[in-house]
Amino acid sequence: MGSPTYGTDKTASAQLAGDLTSAFSVMPKNKEKIDYKPRPELVKPAPGQKELPPPQDSIATASADWPESPEQRRARLRAEATLNQDDPFYQAQIVDDVQTDPAAIKAALKESGSSHPPAWKPADSDKGRAAEVKRRLAEQKQGDPNTRRYLSEPPVQYRAAAATAPVDDLGEDEYKKERRLKREAAAKNKSGGMFDWLPW
Repeated sequence: MGSPTYGTDKTASAQLAGDLTSAFSVMPKNKEKIDYKPRPELVKPAPGQKELPPPQDSIATASADWPESPEQRRARLRAEATLNQDDPFYQAQIVDDVQTDPAAIKAALKESGSSHPPAWKPADSDKGRAAEVKRRLAEQKQGDPNTRRYLSEPPVQYRAAAATAPVDDLGEDEYKKERRLKREAAAKNKSGGMFDWLPW
């Protein structure tokens, strides 16, 4: 009786040997043939025409969504900004990272009489605004014993400790408790005699 074939025509050892030899072989046994297709014929103008129609515009310039490529737009905006760099009333089309109100900046510049915007000072901040920020931070704090803001928090009645609950009692140290329980279990299982000396 031979070794099992596990539903194949080969034994397990023959399958293993075949797998190992195929893993170390350089060329696969069955090469997949490439499906070569002949190239299409050249496109020639119609008998009455001398030339082919001109090729289409590129997608970047032909599409209404992209009237100019991003590179062309960047170059145009740079050239425009360079041309108007000495003009104080020039409004660039480039959006800044930080949005600012131009009217407020101009009003502040007129008040200060300077060409630079005024620097921020700590005295400029509103004290009422700071109090509002503190109030909102206190609202966001979860676990307030007097209020319940979310359904996931336990009800306020459940947060109050029972009158019989021990207060500030940490209980027995876990290490000491573990040692005590081991001693009690050993004393309980100790039967005495020769079998206590055997390790098994």
